[in-house]
Amino acid sequence: MTVPEAVKAMGVVGAGGGGFPTHVKLSRSVEVVIANGAECEPLLGNDKLVMEEEAEAVVAGLCLAMEATGARKGVIALKGRGSPAEEALRKASQGKEGLSVFPLGDYYPAGDEFLLVREITGRIVPEGGIPPSVGVVVLNVETLRNIARAVEGKPVIERTLTCQGEVRRPSVLRVRVGTPFEKVLEYCGGATVDDFVLLVGGPMMGSVTTDLKAPVTKTTSGLFVLPRDHVLVQKKTLPLPFIIRQSKTACCQCTYCTEFCPRYLLGHDLAPHKIMRQIALGLDVPPEVIERAVLCSECGLCEIACPMELSPRLVNRAIKEQFLRMQYRPVFPQRVLQTRVDFPYRKVPMLRVKGRIRVEEYEKRPLFRMREVPPPERVELLLKQHAGAPAQAVVRVGDVVQEGDLVGEAEQEVSARVHASIGGRVVFVDDERVVIEAR
Repeated sequence: MTVPEAVKAMGVVGAGGGGFPTHVKLSRSVEVVIANGAECEPLLGNDKLVMEEEAEAVVAGLCLAMEATGARKGVIALKGRGSPAEEALRKASQGKEGLSVFPLGDYYPAGDEFLLVREITGRIVPEGGIPPSVGVVVLNVETLRNIARAVEGKPVIERTLTCQGEVRRPSVLRVRVGTPFEKVLEYCGGATVDDFVLLVGGPMMGSVTTDLKAPVTKTTSGLFVLPRDHVLVQKKTLPLPFIIRQSKTACCQCTYCTEFCPRYLLGHDLAPHKIMRQIALGLDVPPEVIERAVLCSECGLCEIACPMELSPRLVNRAIKEQFLRMQYRPVFPQRVLQTRVDFPYRKVPMLRVKGRIRVEEYEKRPLFRMREVPPPERVELLLKQHAGAPAQAVVRVGDVVQEGDLVGEAEQEVSARVHASIGGRVVFVDDERVVIEAR
């Protein structure tokens, strides 16, 4: 069995948040594989735990990815020069041909794939393109750990995540896929406020939910408990009509959102201030200005930069969602890109980002490390935890499954298998989920 075949069989997807099926990435021929340990979002600590305590597995996964893609060079990118994670990775990669460690500055969004490619290789991913188009594959460090486990026949049934914010014991912990959010909070001592919501993912790019019974997936990197009246929650839950009215009233066309946009600084023709202007004035020409919204990575730096606290990011997201409903995909001209002259000087320090989004107080509390927590009595396994087509259930109500058994088959190339994260009896199956209760 080849590495991509083993990875597909064990249900490995991108653990950094995107969830793209990893076997598809490993089927490409590239020159460089980048291990992304930059921990892009503020306050996350799970990648650090993986790199410090499972450096050997991360390096083994990187070597396997290089073997699968034919890459001659593997680079491990992480923040914190001289950190325990860097020391562990240098030790694990010692004597491995083609491997190197690349320390990054503590700025946001250092973990963005396009920025990593530019920082490490000097290449610029074209507009509408992906890293393999310039000979690079970027894989999260937990993904690499899962690749190493996949060739040993171990499916993805657990997830390392950070639980932060208004909890009694902020922690980095490894939980079973399908564990309810409320169980994760229980592991961390519960919430310290009564009226709270959860940010799933991270403070900058995460989504808001109040559903405590929702399950952990293969891409859940963080759960942040915040008071319902926190400024970050309020901004993320504004209705689109209100956001548009805000922009009509308050946007002063200062261009700060564009000047700090990482895609613009890479040379892409994305100008958030022009999109805001056209939306505010009700213009639909020239159309290419609006079309450029699909280039937005939704990192949220435009919100940090805006002196009026507007959200070009949410406007861009709404445009992309509309294009998706229309099944419209803009085509961008192929051209040679150069970084803007300000590219080296627009790297926003992470400390500044934390201050702007009002989460710096949570950084003062230490993160506990819970490497293993008891498996839950019940798991809800979503059949779409990844980019692409959902898996198809291969079990029925009443079936008895063992930990690691296949419960969802990937019937299309861009899809991913789903495996039982606990042993027990299947109590519910539909097109979206499989629910298992321990016996």
